[in-house]
Amino acid sequence: MRIVFDGVKLSFGDKIIFDGLTTEFESGRATAIVGANGAGKSTLLKLAGRFLEPDDGTVKAFDGDKELLRAEYRKRIAALAPTMNLYDRLTASENLKFFAGLRDAAIDDIDGLFARVGLTVGDGKKYVGEYSTGMKQRLKLAIVLAVDADVWLLDEPGANLDEAGRSMVLSEIARAVGEKKLILLATNDPIEAEAAENVLRL
Repeated sequence: MRIVFDGVKLSFGDKIIFDGLTTEFESGRATAIVGANGAGKSTLLKLAGRFLEPDDGTVKAFDGDKELLRAEYRKRIAALAPTMNLYDRLTASENLKFFAGLRDAAIDDIDGLFARVGLTVGDGKKYVGEYSTGMKQRLKLAIVLAVDADVWLLDEPGANLDEAGRSMVLSEIARAVGEKKLILLATNDPIEAEAAENVLRL
């Protein structure tokens, strides 16, 4: 997989976010997107996922030499973001099954998936409304893992996590890179940035 930005321009009102951004991301690599608040880190992820279109220039995704149509490409993406809403009146297991079901992803071992992100079998039976912010972040990552997408778009993946949780995130990113996934993570955490093979500074 490749994601190619070519001369991308984007403005919100009078504020110019990108002015001729040209860059490329490839499978088997993690790239950290870093920069000050408001620099466009989250916006770049939205462009990369084709959730947002540029004012000018192009964002294209390729599988080998084949350009992927937007609908086909979107099926191969998993995203984690602070704005991702979970359902408080469903249990963690029900949330996981619901979001995985939207992508027709079968989950063979829910307990094992929870264990990977530091949640227990008991946690899976709890309503998400009872969860701490850190537990919700772990559940969001479990959803990303369940979907098993080719492209991961991670916006502040270590947010609200303790040291063990942040280490778990880095371990899962390294594992995904080994599986030849394409990883983009927007972060201001220097440890996350150092763990990535590439860094794009905005």
